[in-house]
Amino acid sequence: MTITKKKEGDEITVFIEGALDINTAPELDKELEGELDDVNHVIFDMAKNDYTSSAGLRVLLKVFQVLDKKKGKMVLKNVNEVFYDVLKLSGFTSFLEVQKAEG
Repeated sequence: MTITKKKEGDEITVFIEGALDINTAPELDKELEGELDDVNHVIFDMAKNDYTSSAGLRVLLKVFQVLDKKKGKMVLKNVNEVFYDVLKLSGFTSFLEVQKAEG
């Protein structure tokens, strides 16, 4: 997995490339450590994410909870159809803004 971050003011965009699974989720968690202190808006661009396991979902949920406590916002964008279905079935779409990939 490759993680690229782009920070602008109180917003950070995190680009996830590859699989976000039991082996790589701790890496994402560590990459975001301290980054959430001074941001109120986190965008995860999942255009090049090909798989996300429950371990990845836990990291995303953790980020959402941190932001929710300070009235921030989190968005998952460019989510493929399979991952969108997982998010919907697990209830994430009821509290999280999820934007499907086009095409």
